[in-house]
Amino acid sequence: MGLQGIRAYKLRAFLTILGVVMGIMTVTGMSSIVAGLNASMARQIASLGSSTIFVRPFAPGENPDEEEWRRRRAITLDEVEAIAARPAVKAVAPLQVTPVENVKYGPERARDVRVFGTTPEYEDVHDTFVERGRFISAQDVSRGSKVVVLGTDVVDALFPFLDPLDKEITLDGRPFRVIGVLQRRGKFLFFSLDNIVLVPVNSIQHGDRRFSFMVADLKPVSHAAIDQAIDQTREALRRQRKLKYLQPDNFRVFAQDTFTELYRQLTGGIYLVMIAISSIGLVVGGVGVMNIMLVSVTERTREIGVRKALGATKRDILWQFLTEAMTLTGAGGVIGILIGGLVAFLINAFSPFPAVVQPTWVIVAFVVAVVVGLTFGLWPAWKAARLDPVEALRYE
Repeated sequence: MGLQGIRAYKLRAFLTILGVVMGIMTVTGMSSIVAGLNASMARQIASLGSSTIFVRPFAPGENPDEEEWRRRRAITLDEVEAIAARPAVKAVAPLQVTPVENVKYGPERARDVRVFGTTPEYEDVHDTFVERGRFISAQDVSRGSKVVVLGTDVVDALFPFLDPLDKEITLDGRPFRVIGVLQRRGKFLFFSLDNIVLVPVNSIQHGDRRFSFMVADLKPVSHAAIDQAIDQTREALRRQRKLKYLQPDNFRVFAQDTFTELYRQLTGGIYLVMIAISSIGLVVGGVGVMNIMLVSVTERTREIGVRKALGATKRDILWQFLTEAMTLTGAGGVIGILIGGLVAFLINAFSPFPAVVQPTWVIVAFVVAVVVGLTFGLWPAWKAARLDPVEALRYE
């Protein structure tokens, strides 16, 4: 009987559940986007190295003022050596970050390239190795050799049709010989890990580099020793910088979980927006269902009277109208899930953002849609069940 009532007013039923459709579509679509971003972020964080620890002036998410920036100084090679001597530290790679505007090979130019001065330990710390040629050696560092290892994006830009090995490129006009090409690593956040040039750390310190600074990445002896390595690194830096007991650190040492936590905060905000938007749609849809069910009760008063006269109980009438309400919102939920899945598919196909439909969220969305029908259909159903059969049969 409940389904017959819905079929009799198809257009009205569809218009009623539009709010539910929008709410469930929002849940399905946004949860798919967040799930895809989560998977992508996990891969990107892993690409930094399985257990990499970072030494920086500030941690991700900090917003220092200009005065605080001036107080924080860069890592030095002496400090790198002090960190490397700690028992929980397996390897330390300094990164001399140097602004270079022009990376060229003949007429070809690579854009937005990041140039780092480093040491042979870079490979071990970042779990990345050369695909062709060789990496920077200890001898290259000690001699300050003018050699470079290129990321694959730089190779694609400078040598689209040539083998880059033993070719000479220029960094702001200074010649460097290509000795190796790194394996492709992908992206981290909005930065390509392949649009980089690595040189021996001593070779990039030559000349006027007023805007360059040094940071360091390190690898513990094991994954279980991450916390121990962080503590020992802090101790080494405090000793090197002669910080007193009550003085705060003027540096930051953090592991990959800092990026993970920062990202969780971001996705937590996205989930709150998703819940807020979907809740509005579901409440609007629920109120619409309640109103249409109240109208339906009035229009079908004689039908209710006839059913009661033929032996239908209050429970039978109650469940008839609850079934109609839950069927309406359940159908809206299914439509919303299908549209949300289509949105996720289109995002995957035509945008750089990944989207993965999560079965758990699909089930949750459908259950929520049905519960909305149960909740907002309860008052009309209860009102229908309480109708007096004699008065109902007299209703014109």
